[in-house]
Amino acid sequence: MDNERMSVMINRKFTIAAGILFSSSLVLGACGNDEQVTEPVTDEASQTNDGVEGANPEGGLAEENVGGEVFGFTDFELDVDYPDQDDALTVSYEEIKDLVEAEYEDKLSNEVLEGNDAFDKIEPMLAELKLTEDMQEDEVISKVTEVFNIESDFESIEVEVTYPEGTEKEYQASGN
Repeated sequence: MDNERMSVMINRKFTIAAGILFSSSLVLGACGNDEQVTEPVTDEASQTNDGVEGANPEGGLAEENVGGEVFGFTDFELDVDYPDQDDALTVSYEEIKDLVEAEYEDKLSNEVLEGNDAFDKIEPMLAELKLTEDMQEDEVISKVTEVFNIESDFESIEVEVTYPEGTEKEYQASGN
């Protein structure tokens, strides 16, 4: 009889543990990707930011605009270090098919944004950049520092851009 009770208890524990594991995986799966941009860009926003027409009303980009058609690049990464603060400013924008992911972190002002909030913050700046593959490194760095309002006392800036044809370029500068 003791073996039978033991077997029933083990089966119950296994059933409970399996249920908890399954429930946990459902909860984690429902969390999604915080960096994903799902908010639509309205016509009003598109008109105020020259170059951002073509946003998908459901979020991300309309299929015909995938591949760098909106900003002139499919991937943009920015990292700025100051003498007293590494990674003081980090910006990330990435198009993956019709999905857009965005992140923005400014450690100096304690502002950390992901997804829709990050995209809302960086969209006008990305539209203003107007980067092209044939731009010189100093031209890109100058444009990025101007658009993102980066102070001149930076220690280093690193910009990585993937252009529509797949060309990846890295631009770097050391501060003053």
